[in-house]
Amino acid sequence: MTFYLPHAALFALALASAPVLAQGPIKLDASRFSIQNEWAYASDVIASDVNGVTRISLTDAATTLKTSSTFGDNGDGYGGNFTVTLRPGYRMTGFSVSGTAFGDLGAITEPGGQPADGHTENAMEVDLIAYTPATGTVASTHVKYDMLHGKIPFVLASTPLSLTGEVSLSMWNMVTVSAWPYYLPGHPDGGMGAQINPLATMQFLNPTLTIYTSAVPEPETYAMLLAGLAVIGLARRRRRPA
Repeated sequence: MTFYLPHAALFALALASAPVLAQGPIKLDASRFSIQNEWAYASDVIASDVNGVTRISLTDAATTLKTSSTFGDNGDGYGGNFTVTLRPGYRMTGFSVSGTAFGDLGAITEPGGQPADGHTENAMEVDLIAYTPATGTVASTHVKYDMLHGKIPFVLASTPLSLTGEVSLSMWNMVTVSAWPYYLPGHPDGGMGAQINPLATMQFLNPTLTIYTSAVPEPETYAMLLAGLAVIGLARRRRRPA
C-alpha cells in the first residue's frame, strides 16, 4: 500500500532536515546602508547598487533551496535573519524578493498514455517580514506554489515605507517533494511489471533581495517647501476677482 504524507508533515520534514547551526554572520556594505545576515552559510553578493536600488543575490538561499526525490519524501528549509542599518540621511522606502519557482513532476503514465498508480508532489513557500524595534512588524509578504511542473517567475514586494535607523528582515523558505513508484502492467502469466520511480523536484532559482532607499530631506528643505506653498497660496488669493 502506498502511503502519502500531508503537506504539514512534508514541511516538518523539511524543517528537520535543515541545518541547525549557522557558520556565523556575514555583513555587506552598500552605498546607503549595511546589511548583515545572522544565519549565513555562504556569502550573499551585492549584484547592483545604483540610484537607491540595491539588488542582493541571495547565494546562501540558492544553495539551500533545492530538493528532489524518486522514492519517498524530501525537503529543505532556509532561514535568513537580516539586519539593515541605514546610514545617516537615508531611509528605506520599500523592499522585495524575486526569483523563479522551478518544479518538475515526473510523468506517471503507462504505455499508451494511461494514468498509472503512482504519486508525485512538490511545494515551495516563501515568507518575508520586516520589523523595527520601535514599531514591530511593518510589512509582511507571502507566496506558495505547489504541484508545479515548469517555471514561474515571481516578485514579493512590500507596501511603500519610510524607515530610518535599523530594520530587521526575516525570510523563511521551504521546498518539499514527494515521489512514490508505480508498476507497469504485468505479464499475462501474472508476473509483476517493472517498477518505475518518477522524479519530483523543486528549486528556488535566482533569489534576489532588493532594497529601495532615498535621501531624507533636510529640515531646511521642508522649511523652503512650506514657504513656497505659502507664497503660492497668497498669490492665488490676490488673483481672485473683487
